[in-house]
This record gives sequence, structure tokens and C-alpha cells, in this order.
Amino acid sequence: MSPAPVVRQHRGIPVGGQFAERNHPETGLSLPTGLLGADAYADAVERALSAAKAYEQTDVEEMSDPEFDRLLASIRAYEAANDMEPEHGLYDVGHGGATGGDVEHATRMLSLDKPGEDGVIDFAKAHPDAIIEPKIDGLALSIRYENGILMTGARRGDGYSGEDVTARLYGVEGLPDTIDSGTFEVRGELYLSDENMVKANEVRAAAGKPPFKNARNGIAGMINKEDGSYDGLYSFAAYSTTLDERADHTENMAALEGLGFTTARSLLPQSVLDAPDPMAAIAALGAERKGLGFLMDGAVLKVNTAAERDALGERTSSPRWATAFKYPPVEEPTVIEDIEYEIGKTGRLSLRARLAPVDVDGSTVTYASLHNVGDLMRKDLRIGDTVQAYKANDIIPQVHLPRTDLRSAASKPWQPPATCPKCNGEFDKSTELWRCTNPDCSVSGRIQYAASRDAGFDIEGLGGSIGDALIEADLVKDVSDLFYLKQEDLANLPLGMTEKGTERRVGEKTAAKIMAEIEKAKSQPLNRVITSLSMRYTGRTFGRRLAAAFPTMEALRSATVDQLANVEGIGQTKAEGIHAGLKANAAVLDRMAAAGVNMGTPPRERPAGVRPPKLVAPDGAPMNVVITGSLKGSALGSLSRTGAQELIEANGGKASGSVSKNTSLLVCGEEGSSKWNKAKELGIKVVTPDEFARMLEDGEA
Repeated sequence: MSPAPVVRQHRGIPVGGQFAERNHPETGLSLPTGLLGADAYADAVERALSAAKAYEQTDVEEMSDPEFDRLLASIRAYEAANDMEPEHGLYDVGHGGATGGDVEHATRMLSLDKPGEDGVIDFAKAHPDAIIEPKIDGLALSIRYENGILMTGARRGDGYSGEDVTARLYGVEGLPDTIDSGTFEVRGELYLSDENMVKANEVRAAAGKPPFKNARNGIAGMINKEDGSYDGLYSFAAYSTTLDERADHTENMAALEGLGFTTARSLLPQSVLDAPDPMAAIAALGAERKGLGFLMDGAVLKVNTAAERDALGERTSSPRWATAFKYPPVEEPTVIEDIEYEIGKTGRLSLRARLAPVDVDGSTVTYASLHNVGDLMRKDLRIGDTVQAYKANDIIPQVHLPRTDLRSAASKPWQPPATCPKCNGEFDKSTELWRCTNPDCSVSGRIQYAASRDAGFDIEGLGGSIGDALIEADLVKDVSDLFYLKQEDLANLPLGMTEKGTERRVGEKTAAKIMAEIEKAKSQPLNRVITSLSMRYTGRTFGRRLAAAFPTMEALRSATVDQLANVEGIGQTKAEGIHAGLKANAAVLDRMAAAGVNMGTPPRERPAGVRPPKLVAPDGAPMNVVITGSLKGSALGSLSRTGAQELIEANGGKASGSVSKNTSLLVCGEEGSSKWNKAKELGIKVVTPDEFARMLEDGEA
């Protein structure tokens, strides 16, 4: 056991010494970064959505939890200052990165509010009898038992439905396959213990794959494997159940333990359970965190009694009867040996610090991400400076401001590159995010983006290693080359070496599947052709708006800057960037058109008797339509969230992510949700997904 933590007073409540100071003058951990202008806001939203999606759906983390929280805070601050109604979904369960799945949850799976230290202290004051549980860093699951048999297990997904992972849940430590009897639900965390993390990385090494960076990434990668290679390495800890909905939480957890479950509370050290109050328990748990045997990034405070929970109720995406505290990152001093840079997907100059290797919270850190040139120069971060490196269980470590008190005379001020390191071209420095405008400098990222499901042509199988191999073989230089690939070239494409030393190739079967996907991609709607080019200012939303305003690529390419600027939300700056991007991609677009890629359909005058677009108001303005909840099981069930937005705008409407007084219609399959309640309060029409599908078919919107 670790020694008891040093205790200090914070507003009269004992708080362990490991708590981070708010508004720290050096680290600034609790201060949101200001967003200066619409471009910086749009970029922040794009980065947050990308990071959220990576966290929810892959074994890659694009940014740390503290960095994501600060980015989200800056987005909220900008929206509040500009009186904006957000449409990005970042504040929903899963932060806009999660998607639904095959299994519908009996009740919505919520996330926990993370109000910061002051908010947690206020919660503890209001609920002095609150109990504590470790915030295990794994995957939230909902498990359904019927007559004592484990029937289904699903990930949280979008909160309404999640991916079915039942087949991978048999033989999980702490999760019995069968019990004596009972029909109920258990929710908990699927996680990777420290011991099994080592074993999982041995499996990875035997397969010639790099080790998992941490346990959260490990469990996300393992759950997607269906070949049994990780069987026996999963652990489960329950944190809620419907076993007896009238019982207190601790009574239900004790009952689960009697049935053979591991619960989150059962993993707590005795020193935490003996703590006199909630804040003392958080401090005690923080002192014990390194010896628990699993990845734990915070503490959860919960109201225990069922009656009080019912009285407190829920917010839009989190319960009022529980809150989470995130422990500050573990920090270690190290030295910046160099500052390196490269050009990313959109031509952006990306920076990172190469560090003297240092062990941070159990893993060796040698690199840390940096923000932008302006930020780096303002901080006067120098090669040779001593900095505090922190990881916070993420795979992209960060560093605090330099320790100027430890700066040596040998430290060297850093100067940014004068020109692009790839093409020697000039940077676009109109924002702090410097960019090279030469598309040849970021081919790999552009190809992956063009092939992606959500933003591009949805070419399954053409990402990662295969996309990079095509570029290395000089078969693909831009997105148009994808439509001129030959199956035999793809089949013979080398993908590295096997464990036996033989060369791996794509193969005929995979090549045939990819070629079929490419052929199908030719018929994707015009908005996806636009976004596939990776031009600045043409993400999914503006790709749809441009396609609606200019229904053919010819019309879009012929548009003037002023005409582009008149499209909703674009304005002069974006219009100039889009106009330049279209000119730069002229040859690419010509080749795609020649290959048979859909370039839009010219509008025609409506013959008599033909209905107008379905989602247009009587005054000719597009209807604002919000879709919330799962579409599974409805007539729209085959559509992704992006596909549903495209359907709305293809019928003349405008897709939105939040309900406001400007909303015309809410498509919602579940009564009682926050958006349903708000729509009812505002007198907005609400329909189910099936009713919406019939409206579009019958033209009665």
C-alpha cells in the first residue's frame, strides 16, 4: 500500500496533494485556449470530431484527454461568445465520434459529467454520503442476461444502440457466462489488466505487429478481433445493474458479487473504503492508483440510494446523481533534444518535440506533440530546454512550458522552416496553422481521406497500409488515380514481409473487392466528390452546401468568388480558398470525370404535376431538420448519420445537429429524450424515422 496522501484544505474540504491547481500560471491546464476567428473554430471542431471518432471506434488516440477537454472548452467558449447553436454533436454521448450498432439499449447509456475540481467539490458538499468507484479506462458495455444466460453484450455506441460484441465476451474474467437464474442488465467496463497487457503485447509481437501503447488502446483493438487470439485476456467490472431497481447501489453491487461478477467497487483498496468523506476517498484512491493493477484515470462519485437518484434525474447526456474526477497527468522532467516537423493531410505544418527518453506512468516517452508555430514562438520553447512531460494515459504526449529557471546557456532558440520541407514552396501563413498549398506534399493523407466512409468515396479496404503501398509503388499520386487502377496491379502490390521472410501481397480476392468498391464509388453524390479533394473549407457540411448551390461540378468550377461567398456560411475568405482549390484540382477533376465519376446532374424545369423538393418551406427556404437517436430497425436503418444528412439535403432541406427555435422538424424514434422534450416545448413537429421516410416518399413534409 502507498502511504497516505498529503492533505491540504480547499474551501474547507480535505483534498489530496495530487490535485492540479486550477488556472495554473505555468501549465494552464484548466484554461481553455482562445479561438481567434471562424477559421480557428472550424479547425478546432474538425480536430475534436476526428479525435472523438478515433477514440470511440479505433485503437488510436489522436489527442490526450486533457488536451481534448481543453479543446472542447475553447469550442464552448467561442460558441457562447458568438451566440452560436452548435451542430457538431460534440456534447452528445460519445462526443460526436460514436455511431450506433446492432443492439438497441433498453435505456440510453449515458456518459459522466467531468466538471473539474471545483465541480466535484460542490458535488461532494451537496452529497456528503456519496460513494466512490474507480474510473476504469476501458470500453463501456451493456450486458443482457435472460433466465440466467448471457444473451447479448454491446458497446455504448451513440448511447441508443451499440455494436454487438457478444461473441467475444465468453470466458471474460469477472463476467459469468451463466448464473442460477434471472433476467436483468449489467453495465460495466471491459478492460485490460496490467498483467494481461503484457500478454496481449506478446500476442502482438508474435504476429509482427507493434505493441499496444496503453491498455485503453489495447482493449479497443482487441475487441475488433474475431479470431480468438486474445481470448482469456479480457476483464470486466460492473458499475450498474437493473437486478433490483428499488435497491441502493451498494446493495445491488453486493448482489452481483454474490453471483460471481467483479464490480468496480470490489477493486477499491481498503484505505479508500475507510475514507471519512468523498474528497478524502478521491485523495486516497489517487495515492493508490499505480498499484491497482489496471488503468484507472479518475474517480467516480455516486449517490447511493435509489430514491435520491430518481429525484435527481438526468441531464441531456449524463446523470445528475454521479460525477467524475479526472486525476491530473503524471509528469516527469526531460530535455528537448530537437523540434521536428512534417506536412500533414491538408498540407498543415505539424510539429513535435524529440525528447530525451523518459519513463512517464509506465511507458517510455520520446516524442511530444506541439501546437503551431505562433504558439511555439510565444512560449520561447528552445532545443535543450528542460520541460515537464506528461502522458495522462494517452499516446500523444505533451509538454508544459519550458523551465526557464533550469535553462542552460547552450539551449538554442528554434526557428520555423522558411519554406515547405517537401517542395520548398511558400507557406500559407494567413492563420497560425501554416499550410503548404502544394497537394503533392500530402498524398497519403489525401488518399485515405478520399477513400473514407464519412467524408469521401467510402471505398472499403483502401486505407492505411494498402493506400500507402499504392503511393510507394507510384500507382497513385492523387485521388483521380484511384479510378484508373488495374486489378492485376493491385493484386501484386507488395505489403511488406511475413514472419517467414516471404513477401506479402494484396492478392486477387482482396484486389477484386477493392476494385468493386472503386466502381461503386463512381456513383457517389457530388458532395462527396467535392470533399474527396481535401480542399480547405470543404468538409462534409460545406461539401453538401456547395453541391446544393451548384448541382454540377461544371457549375461549381465556373462559379466566381462572389457566387461562392453567397453560399450559407462560406463568406469571402472561405470562398477565395475554395475557388483557388478548384483551380488547383482542375486536372484531377477532369480525370475523374473521364473515368465516369458522378459530376452532378443539371437542374431541370419541373414539368406540370411534379412535386417540388420535399423539405422546402412555403417561402422557398430549406427546412431545418434534426435527426436524433438510432435509425436501426426503421426504413432509414441502412443509412449512416452522414447518409441521413445527405438524404435531408438531397430533398431540399438543411441538416442540423441541435434543436432550436429555427428547427422545422425533429426526426426522433424515442419519446422523452432531451431533444424530443425541447422540440415539444418549442412546438416543433416530431416524427419517427419511419414517418419521415414516408413523408419523403409521399411528398407531404
